[in-house]
Amino acid sequence: MIEVVARGDGVGIEVAGATVRGVRLRHDVDGRLSSAVELPFRLDDDATALDTLVLLRAELGEPLEPTRIATFPPGSMLQRIDITGRSGPELNDLRSKLDRLHGITSSVVVDDGPRRWIVVIRWDARATRRLEDLAERAGFVDVAVEPTPMAVARVAGRDATYVRRFVGQGDTHHAIVSNRLPVAALSSNAGGRGSPAVDISSIDVTPAHYDDFLGDAALGEVMDRVARRVEPAAPVPALDLVGEPYPAFPEHDLRAASRQVAALGAAVGAAGLAGPMRPVDVNALASLSDQSFDRPWAIEAVSALPDVEHEPAVQGVRRLTRRLRPRSRR
Repeated sequence: MIEVVARGDGVGIEVAGATVRGVRLRHDVDGRLSSAVELPFRLDDDATALDTLVLLRAELGEPLEPTRIATFPPGSMLQRIDITGRSGPELNDLRSKLDRLHGITSSVVVDDGPRRWIVVIRWDARATRRLEDLAERAGFVDVAVEPTPMAVARVAGRDATYVRRFVGQGDTHHAIVSNRLPVAALSSNAGGRGSPAVDISSIDVTPAHYDDFLGDAALGEVMDRVARRVEPAAPVPALDLVGEPYPAFPEHDLRAASRQVAALGAAVGAAGLAGPMRPVDVNALASLSDQSFDRPWAIEAVSALPDVEHEPAVQGVRRLTRRLRPRSRR
């Protein structure tokens, strides 16, 4: 039987430290969730990582739907900048400036009503490309990698303003969100919580504080002030899975919201249920600068002999035609 891929079908994967989690959404399944998987993972070894991704795909039923991978390694940063009304050249200039001054090589353009934002991302772009390549080699289709805060924001609910994701030991990040889109995200120092876990809050946040680009220190200070107002270990509200509340599975269940929140958000994006999906762009100049050239080069000395003056081609043709003319006999 040939499976037909339709809108609402998608695969979401979260790569989180030493764990990889995946879900599969199907439009013809009650509640949309078809399957959920969690496996130990090692990204530092390509062969082991590839074997794990192959097993993950098999556990999900060997899907042919588009795939989105959510990841946000420690040290990553995300901020949005208003680009409403900016032209293409102006946008390229902005990307070039961010690359030159702040080392930011990745970005994605998102629309929010009449406004347009560019979400700039600082992470290891080479590692994300490697992760994308491994997933494609494992058999996943139409693979794209995006920041975890972007995936979580899709399912946190329309009223959510703050989310905090506990990925693993010493690996936590938090984000300010607005209207299901990330405003800013940064690694967090919050500890003392078991993982995986997620905090979602709708406390009052002033988005204007994030209108200008902030350095890591300033951004961290502003976000930490918001984090201190969030009640720790508060019950996680029901996730909003495309207008439907996600079931409250027990914490030990592989389908629990605390485990699969990022994978679910990535799957919603892959399934085309959150509007047009734009891939994360990596600056071409940054990718070229990372390439190593395996061809030697040298400076060759120019000969000191005088240049030979060549006879003009027209005179050579005339002399040849004179030779071919019949000579008159006397």
